[in-house]
Amino acid sequence: MSAAQRLDALAQAHPEWSGWLRVVRELAPGLSDPAWDADPPHAGRPSDAAPMLAGATLQPDGRALARLLDRLAGVAQAQGLQALAGTARPGRTTSPDEALAVFLAALDDDPQELGRWASRTGATPEGARALAQLLPMPYLHGCARAWSSTARGAAWSHGHCPVCGAWPAFAEVRGIERTRHLRCGRCGAGWPMPALACTYCGMRDHERLGTLSVDDKAARFALEVCHACMGYLKSCTTLQPTPSDEVIVTDLASVEFDIAAVERGFLRPPGHGASLRASLGTAAKAPAPAPARRGWS
Repeated sequence: MSAAQRLDALAQAHPEWSGWLRVVRELAPGLSDPAWDADPPHAGRPSDAAPMLAGATLQPDGRALARLLDRLAGVAQAQGLQALAGTARPGRTTSPDEALAVFLAALDDDPQELGRWASRTGATPEGARALAQLLPMPYLHGCARAWSSTARGAAWSHGHCPVCGAWPAFAEVRGIERTRHLRCGRCGAGWPMPALACTYCGMRDHERLGTLSVDDKAARFALEVCHACMGYLKSCTTLQPTPSDEVIVTDLASVEFDIAAVERGFLRPPGHGASLRASLGTAAKAPAPAPARRGWS
């Protein structure tokens, strides 16, 4: 079953979520689209402590981003989600420069820039942020595919993503060896992490770490919790890695575990695990209009 099919099934099972799930479904095909691999980033200075894209020069296609943002907002509008789409959306077309600004603001979750964009569109700040966070994902998935073809991740020992700096959506306990891997919900990357270590604060004292079972009917999922920082992470057992374009679907399908964790006093850290402070390269800039030809065709 593809990511889009899983989202359709999830929308049928949870009609109260269907509006947001339809927006995510519009995004889903782009997560595995090789067209987003065409403009790889100029990576920042290599470091064992910084994500691949930290300080990088990024070159996404501004026109492709503008089309994607308009499609996402259009679906949100059709689903009655004005908080995301904004009141100024009907007939509004996003320019490549505007889409690139939203893309860059979403990477580091810049509240000022995202707030200004919300004001222009008539969306709420929270709704604009939620929609904007989807925009970089196809490009970031392309970056993660490039990263996975290297050996750089072998020495990565941090809780945040080695590609984009986001906190993981969940952990996978794989195969009969029960090796633990973290999965990024933003770019789909996966990397190994010791079982007895908090993803967020690095706590290794087993007396401060724990596992909570929430639903006996969903035994493959559990909650990893840390009593030092009061953070939590969903964990699932699986034979094979979740396909990168389905990480976001698995995260959404297990939202009841997020609710259960919050009800028990555990939270995820706000924002991302590492700021990228990336910049846009000249190839990412919207091209200037071609000058009019005179005297010939």
